[in-house]
Amino acid sequence: MELNGPDLKWPGVLVVGALLALALAYAVYRLMSRRQARASAAVANSGALTELPEYRRALRRHRIRMAVLAASAALLGGAALVGAARPLDTTVDKPQSRSRDIMLCLDISGSMAAYDATLVSTFKTLVKSFEGERIGLVIFNSSAATVFPLTDDYDFINEELDAAGRALTGDPAYDSFFAGTFNGRGTSLIGDGLATCVSSFDKVDLQRARSVVFATDNHLAGRPIIDLGEAAALARTKGVRVYGLNPEEDGPDQEAADMRTIVTSTGGRYFAMSDQSAIKDIVGSVEAQEATLIDSASRSLHSDDPTLPITLAGIGLVGVIGATRRWAS
Repeated sequence: MELNGPDLKWPGVLVVGALLALALAYAVYRLMSRRQARASAAVANSGALTELPEYRRALRRHRIRMAVLAASAALLGGAALVGAARPLDTTVDKPQSRSRDIMLCLDISGSMAAYDATLVSTFKTLVKSFEGERIGLVIFNSSAATVFPLTDDYDFINEELDAAGRALTGDPAYDSFFAGTFNGRGTSLIGDGLATCVSSFDKVDLQRARSVVFATDNHLAGRPIIDLGEAAALARTKGVRVYGLNPEEDGPDQEAADMRTIVTSTGGRYFAMSDQSAIKDIVGSVEAQEATLIDSASRSLHSDDPTLPITLAGIGLVGVIGATRRWAS
């Protein structure tokens, strides 16, 4: 954040006020000159009076008081004018975001029905572990649908994950959550789902660390357009690491072994959901990827700063009151 210094919200007020003050001062000067000319009269033998030390001291004090009164009034009026122009402090904020993108990829096919709500809860725990990374969510069955694109609005992310949890626990008010996931042939088209997740990253021109947290049991039921091996190859081409999270592994099985091979080929890691350290290890693996800070568009921030004009106006007011009281005495 850079400080640009003081500024005025309405500088025109200062210009107009200064012109009016000059006009008023000139009018007062002309009026006093005319009165002085009309009131002047010759007084015989006044020289002896004006040479008295007491007279000279009184005249000197009077002139000082009038000078203080004039200066204080000018200070009070000028400070009030500056205050009316709304002094501001202007700073230029250059937001920065981390260059890590994380796509949450969830299989919502029938074989995953018993696990999906728990997986969404797992995703929420993952989100709490990140700060500044952009996160998105894609769900898939016979076709894939984006629930929300990459964003670093964590309040929004948590709201969407809460809605996903309600939908996956059978709340009919959230049936629209599944829209767009039944457009293909068959169910649980794993390769198509992963390929969609991998293709959901934007800003391909930037060197951003990209990760997919891929939650599936790898139980294929249909003919995908892209098989899992091809989706993994696409991930490697785009520099995306895939972290597999299998909720149904119960001892060694071929589907789990295939999934492990696929995700590790991208530079990612494989976890069984029963693994108590899975979340911690996924977070650690994602954060281990080098990330640079990216500058977002600059924006100017303005805040009122009336301290100086209020202080000067207070000094001027004290001077006016003090000089007036002493003059009246």
